[in-house]
Amino acid sequence: MAAINLVKSAIKNPAYKSVATYIFTNFFSKGISLLLIPLFTNPKYLTPTDNGILSLFSSNLMLMAPFVSLGMIQSTTADFFKKPANEFAKSFTANFIISLFLTLVATCLLFVFRDALQQKFELPPSFVYIIPFLAFLIFSGEQLFALIRNRNEVKKFSSFGIGKAIIEYGVSVVLIVFFFKGWQGRVWGIAISLMVINLVGFFYYAKNNYLQFSITKQHLLDEIKFGIPVITYQVCVFMLSTTNKLFLAIFNADKYQLGIYAVACVFGTLVGYLGTSIFLHIQPKVYKSISDGEATIPSLRREFFNYLKMLTAVAIPCILFVLFLYYYVINKIYLPGIPLFLMVSFSCFLWQLNNFMFTFLLYFKAKRKIFMLSLISIGISVIVNIVMVKNFQIIGDALASMINTCIFCVLVSLFIKDLVIEKFGKKNTTTFSNQPLK
Repeated sequence: MAAINLVKSAIKNPAYKSVATYIFTNFFSKGISLLLIPLFTNPKYLTPTDNGILSLFSSNLMLMAPFVSLGMIQSTTADFFKKPANEFAKSFTANFIISLFLTLVATCLLFVFRDALQQKFELPPSFVYIIPFLAFLIFSGEQLFALIRNRNEVKKFSSFGIGKAIIEYGVSVVLIVFFFKGWQGRVWGIAISLMVINLVGFFYYAKNNYLQFSITKQHLLDEIKFGIPVITYQVCVFMLSTTNKLFLAIFNADKYQLGIYAVACVFGTLVGYLGTSIFLHIQPKVYKSISDGEATIPSLRREFFNYLKMLTAVAIPCILFVLFLYYYVINKIYLPGIPLFLMVSFSCFLWQLNNFMFTFLLYFKAKRKIFMLSLISIGISVIVNIVMVKNFQIIGDALASMINTCIFCVLVSLFIKDLVIEKFGKKNTTTFSNQPLK
């Protein structure tokens, strides 16, 4: 009975309702993509060549997006709680101008090197224009979702997210199945969904007075100065989480074992998706408490342990479910991947806790701290990856991810220690400065 009452109270709790909505929204798109795998791997509709082109498209889009966004999504989230409405609108509008300029620069660079890129990677010529344009749409779409989340409009976040996924995959299926457009149909599905959500976003911004074009050069410079350290951080995240293919390829990992590891990584990152969904609820609460001058070290500690409790509550059932799949659903040849799955899950779990601590550096725009933390982590991760993968191959990569994540956890704790004490250590927390740190 106690367990039933606990579940009932959790269902009635608004915080758990919000978290559940974020989780469902984030997993909805992933669920559709999994259901469509038989269709997207059917040679009648998408050939292996089509999927190869789509893989190149996805990789290059992921590589381009951080440089087009320049860390401005993180800046928007912090500024929403720190600046007056008019000043926030100016910074918010400045972000789009900077991103649009960077998109044009990226397009020019790709155009100049188009022949070399085509020879090296066999990219279709149209990618020169498609990838920067879609990277800009991804940035502007994420700005919309960040703004809705910060306003705590959970239902709107869910309806926009689910609607975008339905449009993306619906258009893709129609173009691929009925018009035999191949990889182009999939790209058009992504593009149309992004264009629709950004059109919705434009009216949303206009309605809520978030577009303010009386911006100054200082607004632009402030965003660029903050963007450079954040790009370094994004490179750091890339080194810590997605370089396994690079190092395993360098040291000629066994392809059979690599396939088992790939499945383990897919399952393990589910914990990361859950953590990200919960963080969508936690981060605005933390930022608002800081902005209102209500944050203290005890209150922030409570928020951290609340986040840890929520994350643990969803991670354990997720891990048990995946273990069930390993033993009773998927082929037995993947059973050796269970230890790898558990290591990846732990790394993702710990990384979500790192996100909570790192959020203070983002809020106060501690540029130097972010830059130094990222550079140190990049250097350490390269050394650890080389040593572990060279000597232990697949399991070495999984262990390297765990080690690097643990090291980052220690480093970020050290880097925020003085900041947290300075800002929240005094009893009178309403007098702290919101000015960015150097």
